[in-house]
Amino acid sequence: MADSLQQSDLYLEEDGSSVSQGATAVPVFIGDLGSAVAGVVAVESLAAFTKAVGDGVAAGAAGAVLRGYFENGGDRAYLANTAGKSLKETLAAVEAFKDVTILVPLGLWDKGADAAGETARAVTAYAAGHQAMAILHAGRDHDAKQADGAAKAFKLDADQRAHSALYHPWLVPAGDQAQPVPPVGAVAGVWATVDRERGVWKAPTEVRVKGVVGPVQKVTDDEQNAHGEVVNFVRDVASGGTRVWGARTLDGADPTWRYVMVRRLADAVERDLQRYLKFVAFEPNTQPTWSRVQSAADAYLKGLWRDGGLVGDKSSEAYLVQVGRGTTMTDEDIDAGWVILKVGLAAVRPGEFITVTVKAEALAF
Repeated sequence: MADSLQQSDLYLEEDGSSVSQGATAVPVFIGDLGSAVAGVVAVESLAAFTKAVGDGVAAGAAGAVLRGYFENGGDRAYLANTAGKSLKETLAAVEAFKDVTILVPLGLWDKGADAAGETARAVTAYAAGHQAMAILHAGRDHDAKQADGAAKAFKLDADQRAHSALYHPWLVPAGDQAQPVPPVGAVAGVWATVDRERGVWKAPTEVRVKGVVGPVQKVTDDEQNAHGEVVNFVRDVASGGTRVWGARTLDGADPTWRYVMVRRLADAVERDLQRYLKFVAFEPNTQPTWSRVQSAADAYLKGLWRDGGLVGDKSSEAYLVQVGRGTTMTDEDIDAGWVILKVGLAAVRPGEFITVTVKAEALAF
């Protein structure tokens, strides 16, 4: 199995016995919600959303996006109100909510292409820095080629592209006189459903979208083939209803982070290990601590492999765990108080390892 290694160093401050799996699909919907919501609030259902924002907001575009989220299996979510504050200030407020793993900007194209690009760059930069993903969308009137061009015009760097995905076209919700709505709410709900029923490693594609009449545009096979490296489509499928069709990040040309499920799996593992390693801040930076870390990480990844999240006929083919002097740490690292854990993952995709490196500060003497 070839090694194709992608690393990221994390600086951290559970008891050390086991690594627990955290939530993988908790979105924050970010946009102007008027005066109904102050700051960032949690909602657990469509009824809770309507109660939080009022009937007026719930009946508008934001309400239609959230309805799509809950109708397609979403549960816990956050609302982050940008009214009266900048997007930068709003994202700073989101920092307090450590379980957020998905960012969904509302009204992305309401103020034109330039503003859409600024928002896309801000939310994808936040996602890249917080082991999260941003779900973006093309404009209502874009065709497949224009959606592809719009994604490229965001001018995201490689890390931002790897932590974002774009969906097209808009959807017509079921109901009388329903107006088209961006697909991002429904897609976030699909991600939540797939994570819950199968796992974060399962591609969130070929899944039927509930609560819609269909997409506003019919996407052809030729368009899918021409633009599917960048754009994930929502398509009507013969005898199969409306389905999400595609699971690419915006970094579709990079074989390491081409697929949404691979990026999200790596981020989930990174978050879980990051949370686990907090205990080493109170432990001596010696072999017993490293052995404890290795044992816990091995048990965690073996469970992931047994659940189907990693490929390989045996565990040694599915993952690797390294921590210790001469493997992940130099004498200088140890003297400085750092514990560095490196794990390799054989993700469910073409057989290459990806790696996650977690760096934590142990007790100093």
